[in-house]
Amino acid sequence: MLPDSTDLLESLPTHAAVLDAAGLVMAANASCLELLREIDAGEVLGRPFFRYCDKLLAASAATAVRDGLASVLSGTAPRYEMDLPCGRPQNPTWRALCATPLHGRHAGALVILADISRQKQLEEHILHDAFHDTLTGLFNRALFLNRLDQSIKRLKRNPEALYAVLYLDMDRFKLVNKTFGHVTGDRLLMIIANRLQKLLREADTLARFGGDEFAILVDDVTGISEASAMADTVLRQLAAPFRLKKQEIFVTCSIGVVLGSAAYEHPDQVLRDADNAMYSSKEHGGDHYTLFDAGLRVVTQRRMEMEMALRQALEHGEITVHYQPIVSLSTGVITGVEALARWRHPSQGLITPNEFIPIAEETGLINELGALVLRQACRRMVDLGNANPDAAKLTLSVNISGRQFKRPDFVEEVAAIMAETDIDPSRVRLELTESVLMDNADEAVETIKRLKALRVKVVIDDFGTGYSSLSYIQRFPFDSLKVDRSFVGNMNEAEQNMEIVRTIIAMAHKLGLEVVAEGVELNAHREALIDLHCESAQGFYFSRPNPGEELDEQVRRGWGRPTPPDAA
Repeated sequence: MLPDSTDLLESLPTHAAVLDAAGLVMAANASCLELLREIDAGEVLGRPFFRYCDKLLAASAATAVRDGLASVLSGTAPRYEMDLPCGRPQNPTWRALCATPLHGRHAGALVILADISRQKQLEEHILHDAFHDTLTGLFNRALFLNRLDQSIKRLKRNPEALYAVLYLDMDRFKLVNKTFGHVTGDRLLMIIANRLQKLLREADTLARFGGDEFAILVDDVTGISEASAMADTVLRQLAAPFRLKKQEIFVTCSIGVVLGSAAYEHPDQVLRDADNAMYSSKEHGGDHYTLFDAGLRVVTQRRMEMEMALRQALEHGEITVHYQPIVSLSTGVITGVEALARWRHPSQGLITPNEFIPIAEETGLINELGALVLRQACRRMVDLGNANPDAAKLTLSVNISGRQFKRPDFVEEVAAIMAETDIDPSRVRLELTESVLMDNADEAVETIKRLKALRVKVVIDDFGTGYSSLSYIQRFPFDSLKVDRSFVGNMNEAEQNMEIVRTIIAMAHKLGLEVVAEGVELNAHREALIDLHCESAQGFYFSRPNPGEELDEQVRRGWGRPTPPDAA
């Protein structure tokens, strides 16, 4: 041993010892001596270092250290390193062992033991956070995918090892955050997670995917009936009220259920189908579960193809605007038109709005589509007015989606289109449905006020199909309302339907609102609405929605003298 080795060892910031070729401790600094005496009392120098390893570590770890140190001492390995879990398994102290050989006549090894407990704790926290949701403590998407991948592979090996995936999305959870605040929303998510956890067996996996989405992997199911029973149990458990700060909150969810099969190769394929099934549950109104089948995959494929085609349609100018006249019931004169989006596909022909509008809403393309329709329609009306002075009096009604209306820059976009097309804003009427307004009533009121500051009129569309409350109508500064076609079309069939329309019109007049009736298809509808003092109407009785060129021709023929279809 070198004469100054003790001084060198004392200068090291960690526990350090020098071993001879036989593995005996020949020297150690004070901290290392203290550590080794805690492990085994008595004299340290001259004792085998392996003795401490045997007492400190589990048998397998001690054997590994013996073999590693032996390779360094024999000169067959240039270095040996290992992290050692010391102390009690429940709360181990971690030390990093590093052994390097000493050469020459002082052959042996220098052994350093560094305390890395804090580093290990940090690594454990990082590893935990990488696979767990920070809010609920549940597994996250990454770990769920790992478990699901194992289930897919197990089913490949054993066709009887069935599994099922339940994909959950809370219904209208955003309303909880808006009503009670995000703190309450987070607490509710934690309670939901706890309820779901209690439903699971030990082998099942529950994960939060973020927001209000959860997924459950149920291993070793007997078939679709057991998976369905699990989904039914989840719906029942979440249907019970949640009590937070003496406030009862009711939450439902939509669930998509997929039963594993040999056709699945990757977890993303399973989750894709589960998500599509969940979306189908949403379309049923929520609080519902849907089992995925091949037919649903066809519908999903059609939806994806439609989305891609719609993006191209917006780029290539396939979206056009048709116009349906709005007629004064007292004079028979066309007082305005409603602009309606139409899509003429180059190979499929005319695609109905019922097919592409929901897809535009879901994907966010409705923002681009809505702006396009408003811009095209404003230009058409300005051109009509320039060609025919009487047409300059026509009003233009355009439907506005919820996504458009809620955009922070929506009012600015409307103002820019008005300026770009040089239309008189007072001719423009933007139509909003009741559900759009009630998602956030306070913000809706402010947005409507800003629109009216531009001199744009605001209309409540499809009235009677939503909240239809006098108190809420009074909150919003509307200019007019439209009676939904479902009431107008049936009002001659039953006295009750006639009374509904009568009540809506009377209520609107008391509030100073003009009324437009939609869906007028018969002369009997027109006459009944005249008796009820309804101002205006639109529907197939007067005219179907027509392309802009036909509207031009109608104006040239005499836009103030419409001819009903059954009088032609």
